[in-house]
Amino acid sequence: MSRRPDSRDALLAAAEAVVLKAGAAHLTLDAVAEKAGVSKGGLLYHFPNKAALLEAMVARQIARCETAENAVRDTLPETPGKPLQAYVLAALREQADTRRICSALLAAAANNPKLLAPARENFRRRLNALAKSTGGNFARAAAVCLATDGLWLLELLNLSPLTTGEREKVLAELLRLAELAAVPAPLARRPQKIIPPARNGATHTRRSGSKKPALVSSPL
Repeated sequence: MSRRPDSRDALLAAAEAVVLKAGAAHLTLDAVAEKAGVSKGGLLYHFPNKAALLEAMVARQIARCETAENAVRDTLPETPGKPLQAYVLAALREQADTRRICSALLAAAANNPKLLAPARENFRRRLNALAKSTGGNFARAAAVCLATDGLWLLELLNLSPLTTGEREKVLAELLRLAELAAVPAPLARRPQKIIPPARNGATHTRRSGSKKPALVSSPL
């Protein structure tokens, strides 16, 4: 038997339902209480003001994203890039209703930037964990995460210029890069040694291990 949602969960679900039906502008305590079928006093017992309600909605959304990411990860084969690929897929295959709720929370954060502090901390924590999963290759993991989040935000704001076909190609490329992020980078070539200028004004350059320097004409 499934567990019945507690009063707090029911109130948050009602708040999300108000947003989905009427939009963020109509998210008021009165509207949420009416949707949940409780008195306003009952709502204020759990959330003393609208800011507290919005903070709880942000926390609920963060938990929802993590649950979705874990669910996607369970469906993927065991490869080095599995955690990062799950991040990409969970973000870019998010349900429309979830995106509408995120859009409403972003709109609310325009008047109260502190609302996004937990989300910012969550992004930092997840990025560190994903970088660790790639063997500590922070730059590669960050590049994939930031590209994914950028596309997610463009789509959230209805600003993405991609066609459906282009989006699928970008998604495939992000998944490929996520897999490569967990592969050790090949050994870099030895750096080029710069030889001090010769007396005749020529500059010698050579690669480490070469026997004879190459002469490069001085621009002077």
